[in-house]
Amino acid sequence: MKALRRIPTYAVAFSAALAILPASASDVSPAIKKNADILQTILHTTFKDNKASQLSALQYSYLSGQGLLFQANAMLGSRHVFHFSSNSVATAPAAPMPPIPPLTDSEFESTEMEQIVEAAEEMAEQMHDQHRQAYRIAEKQRVIERELRIVEREQRDIEFNKSLTTLDKEQQQALQMLQQKTKVLQEKLAEVVKEAGLSRKQLEEQRAKHLAEQQQQTAAMVKTVGEKFSQVLCDYGASLRDIQDNEFVTLQVNSRGAGGSYYWVIKKADINQCMSGKIKAKDLLVKTQSYQF
Repeated sequence: MKALRRIPTYAVAFSAALAILPASASDVSPAIKKNADILQTILHTTFKDNKASQLSALQYSYLSGQGLLFQANAMLGSRHVFHFSSNSVATAPAAPMPPIPPLTDSEFESTEMEQIVEAAEEMAEQMHDQHRQAYRIAEKQRVIERELRIVEREQRDIEFNKSLTTLDKEQQQALQMLQQKTKVLQEKLAEVVKEAGLSRKQLEEQRAKHLAEQQQQTAAMVKTVGEKFSQVLCDYGASLRDIQDNEFVTLQVNSRGAGGSYYWVIKKADINQCMSGKIKAKDLLVKTQSYQF
């Protein structure tokens, strides 16, 4: 895997700012905007019904000298979708492309994707239940500890009086009752502490398992999105006739819970090869510069 070179912060901020600025008709060819609109519609249709990588909208920008950039914010799982804002077209000076480390080449079929997503959702629900159970146990422990402190304080008061004078019968009975109650509460506290420890252990185990499920789900999402993106460009590359062969079509997926952003950068010349039948979509994916940043 190649090392990922960081772009200077000022360059990233400058390029990002330019990417979202509105452009006049004289800055960008209407034909390029038409190309972007067509591909936007195709990508939205391709992803909208996919459980692991559903799209709700699409944002794009045109970077002068580099090509089209599509951006998405990803939320994994069927309860979440990719969220996009409205589209815009803008120009920006060419920025250097960082070296691209390849993603792990693992195979995920659609049925496996469904199983991964469902397993992650089930694990999340189990963790939610476990959190509720842990809260109930902690609350039970607090109640017992509070009651035990009150009983022990009353017991100490009587024992202090005992050190000063002889207790009468009523005081002796009260002391015995407090001593017995203290013993019962201490036993209950020991039980609940043990129960709390077991609950924490189960919660940690579920967290570790949930993290593994999330990582697997993220890997599956990355694989699926890359495959679908390259297939769309291979099948519908003709819609990009006004993008230059030395420019790129890039998909950026920002994931709040999966470690940053994922990028797929495909050169227009390679898209042309796939569109003409010289290479297949899987070959185009191999040529794709894919990285996480």
